[in-house]
Amino acid sequence: MRILYNLVFFLLGIFYLPYFVVTRRYRYGMKDRFGLLPEKIKSVCSKTKIIWVHAVSVGEVKAAGILAPLLRRAFPSHTLLFSTVTHTGNKVAKTIASGNEGVFFLPFDISFIVDRVVKTVRPEIFISMETELWPNLILSLYKAGSKLILANGRISNRSYSRYKKGRFFISALLKKFSLILMQSAQDAKRIIALGAQKEKVFITGNLKFDIPLLNFDTKRTELRKKLNLNENEILIIAGSTHKPEEEVIIDCFARLKKEHDNIRLLIAPRHIERAGEIERLLSKTGFKSIRISQIYTNDESRITNDERRATSDEQSVFLLDTIGELRSMYSASDMVFMGGSLIKKGGQNPIEPASFGKPIIFGRYTFNFHDVTKIFLENGSGIEVDDKEGLYSAIRFLLNNPEDRKRLGINAKDTINKNSGSSQRTIDLILSN
Repeated sequence: MRILYNLVFFLLGIFYLPYFVVTRRYRYGMKDRFGLLPEKIKSVCSKTKIIWVHAVSVGEVKAAGILAPLLRRAFPSHTLLFSTVTHTGNKVAKTIASGNEGVFFLPFDISFIVDRVVKTVRPEIFISMETELWPNLILSLYKAGSKLILANGRISNRSYSRYKKGRFFISALLKKFSLILMQSAQDAKRIIALGAQKEKVFITGNLKFDIPLLNFDTKRTELRKKLNLNENEILIIAGSTHKPEEEVIIDCFARLKKEHDNIRLLIAPRHIERAGEIERLLSKTGFKSIRISQIYTNDESRITNDERRATSDEQSVFLLDTIGELRSMYSASDMVFMGGSLIKKGGQNPIEPASFGKPIIFGRYTFNFHDVTKIFLENGSGIEVDDKEGLYSAIRFLLNNPEDRKRLGINAKDTINKNSGSSQRTIDLILSN
């Protein structure tokens, strides 16, 4: 079975090679991906017990970051190692790792490569965030005697349809796990239907509801000062947007500017490499663009007078082109549109802006966060829109009704508080297993 899987993996790699070359998706961490881990990580693994936490990208890494402090307290004699698939996830993971803890890219799921890495790392516990199922890695870890745990698990509609087609194969992998911790009752039901052993499956909620427990400072005053915004100006943030959502939000903003000259806009594309494309779009529509990388610095003296004047120009739109700063930027906002939801991308998680008590708007395509957005809608903590006109109307409503804007924000914060506690439930189950 492993030989067949290796062959399929290899053939798919060749098929997608042109795509990887063009997008440069795997240009980082090639040594790690081929199982050649840094000497520092090898040294740590030879001296201490290891808990290996795997998270694909930024969202999963942030969930791992919530769990990390509790793991350190619960297992003081162990060292955490974090693996990721994406470069952005890797960068965020490095901000979470502390002391001797290490970060590396997940090796390609080819048997002889993952066998080498597992032999080097020798994790006592392996924690896969959400539902990352790499067959060769799972088999190798299981044979090595590692305890496998799936944490913060979820199964989207699309994933469930795909997994059902290979249920026999998926079932065999799920049986290797000692503990399967799912976000919701629906997720638990689905993973049991796919072959997970019922007695190993528990519902713990979504770790991301515990984001406020990280005690990030609210930087509203500091950030708005750097952006040269006064308190009378209303900042709208369009977070994690995809093409063509930027065109939609810019059009709405231009129309609303005619009625409200005190509104400002910050666009944070899901992929920051699209910053140049969005700059050109802004220029075509008559707006100037200001890259946050040019003005968001700890050294105030580096901000030029021209940049300060640009930030106060009402025709300027802020463009977030840096990694890891969107969450803090939310604290400076007055309302937030969650991108990836006006098109069939599945949306983004509204928990981060909600933790700052911000009113949230999202489109109808939120299938990646169906349970979360359902909770927000049921608690009057968000507004769902169908299209561009719906988005325009929702923003206009919040601009014209500050009390409703405040109420929505309060409800959002309250929703976070009511649904927190997943991280402690997760640790308790890991310790008792």
